[in-house]
Amino acid sequence: MAAVAARSTGSVGVGAVIFISVALTTYFISKKKKKKKKESRKKKKGLVDAIGNTPLIRINSLSAATGCQILGKCEFLNPGGSVKDRVAVQIIQEALESGQLRPGGIVTEGSAGSTAISIATVAPAYGCRTHVVIPDDAAIEKSQILEALGATVERVRPVSITHKDHFVNIARRRASEANEFALKRRNSQQLNGKEDTEKINGYESNGCNYSSLFPEDCQGGFFADQFENLANFRAHYEGTGPEIWEQTNGKLDAFVAAAGTGGTVAGVSKFLQVYHIPPSSRL
Repeated sequence: MAAVAARSTGSVGVGAVIFISVALTTYFISKKKKKKKKESRKKKKGLVDAIGNTPLIRINSLSAATGCQILGKCEFLNPGGSVKDRVAVQIIQEALESGQLRPGGIVTEGSAGSTAISIATVAPAYGCRTHVVIPDDAAIEKSQILEALGATVERVRPVSITHKDHFVNIARRRASEANEFALKRRNSQQLNGKEDTEKINGYESNGCNYSSLFPEDCQGGFFADQFENLANFRAHYEGTGPEIWEQTNGKLDAFVAAAGTGGTVAGVSKFLQVYHIPPSSRL
């Protein structure tokens, strides 16, 4: 009986230790989550810091209709009102780091949509300006929003993408012209350093005059090129995808997104495919 009692007491002791261990683990995990949630709500260090980490909300009507948990990621809560804020930050940061763009430079883009608004929202945070080229059949309200954000807007006639005067091709050209203008200004001021006076952001002079287009202190131009720039993809591969995975605790069966440039779909999907989804999954 004594032996049985001892074994019984031991079992109770082990059970108590396990219970306490589980309770402490649960407590610290809960505390960590609350701390993280509190940190996500603290004051942001400027506009760029407020981009991303958008909440997931349960869409009750769709969840009830499908019998699944349908969650929506609230990208409209980004400062510029869309997921394109992430892309704008990635494009501008990479351009600055590579030397293709300098503070005081002009970011050009051909866009009649959210990307232009996001670039115009984000660029000033990096000390840059924005020049947007849009087709003149786009709503005038879009031009007004862009101008209110400090961008210069150039409205052009709609033509085929293969035409040299398609709005995207003009935006590309404006970046080169901004580099040319900055180069001429530097040459006229006789700055020291051969490389600085012969090249701006990798662009060489061809002798044209663009003084009517750009401010005197222009530091060159950079074409954002949202459709071809892989920074668009990386913004979602490195940001949106990991966020969604963490917010769902890895319990994710499907990802759905509308596609324009395809950056969101490609970036998030690639992240899930490479890092977290087993080969047998349909995701």
